[in-house]
Amino acid sequence: MDVAQPNFEVQLNKLQYKINDTVRFNFSGSVENIVFYSGERGFRYANKDEVTIETGIPQLQFTTALAGVAQANSLKILVTKNLLGNTPENLLATSWTDISSQVTLASNSTSTVSGIVDLGPYAAEGTPFALAFKYAAIMSPTAAQPTWVVRAFSISNLFPDNSSVPLVTLATGPWTSYNFKNPAAAWTVSATELRMNGSATNTPDNEDWLVTGPLTLKATKEVADFGLSIQNIAGRRLSNYDYIYKTPGVYKVTLVGFNNNIDANKAVVREFEITVIP
Repeated sequence: MDVAQPNFEVQLNKLQYKINDTVRFNFSGSVENIVFYSGERGFRYANKDEVTIETGIPQLQFTTALAGVAQANSLKILVTKNLLGNTPENLLATSWTDISSQVTLASNSTSTVSGIVDLGPYAAEGTPFALAFKYAAIMSPTAAQPTWVVRAFSISNLFPDNSSVPLVTLATGPWTSYNFKNPAAAWTVSATELRMNGSATNTPDNEDWLVTGPLTLKATKEVADFGLSIQNIAGRRLSNYDYIYKTPGVYKVTLVGFNNNIDANKAVVREFEITVIP
C-alpha cells in the first residue's frame, strides 16, 4: 500500500528568544505524525541513531557531629587511588591524600553537612580507590577524648542529566576498622552511623582508621537521544506547538513530519537554529 508524501511546513516568528519565552512553531500542510527534537541535550536529531557512553562524576558527602572537647585534627578524611592492600601494613604504606580541608566538619554536637566533594581527581582506571576516616586523639589529664559521629555518608556518580547513581552508602560499605593505638577503643559501624567514641580522661593516645574500599569510582551509562511525539495518526491535527527553553544557548531544533504504514515510511525534516538568551 502506497504512502502519501507528507506536505509539512513549519514557521517561526523569530530565531532569538529569552529563557522562559514561549517558542511557537506554526504548522501548515498535511501530515499524520510529527516528532519534535528540541536540540537540548538528550533531544538532538543528529544523535538519534547513536548511543553515547557517559561517565559520571563521583561525589562524596556526609554529616558529622562532635561530642566532648575538640582536639585539633582529631578527625581527618583521607583518600587514595592506589590502595596497596587490606592489611594494617599495607594501609600505612599506601600514599594517602588529606582532603579534610575540602569538607566542613562539626565543631559541636549539631549535625553538620560536609558539602559535596568532587572525587574525580582521585579516580583512575584500573586502580583501587579507598577513603578513610582517621581518628587520632591524645591523652589529656583534664578532658575526655572527643567522640565523632558520621551519618548520611554517600559516594555517588552524578551524570550530565543530573541523575545520580549511588556507589557507596553508610549502610552498604564495605567498612574495615584498623586499630593502631589503644585497642580498647575502636570505630563502630551500624546501619545509621559510624561512631568513634572518645576515651576517658588520662586515657592513652588513640589512633583508629575506618576505611571503605577498594572501589571503582567512575560509573558509566548508555544514553541515546530521542524526540517527542507531538502528533500521531490517532490524535488530533496540530496547527502549532509551543515549547519553553529554561537554559540559554544555541539550539538546533528539528521537526520531523512523516506518513507511514506497515510497508513504507515517508518523511520530511524541518530544522531551525534558535538562540536563547538570559
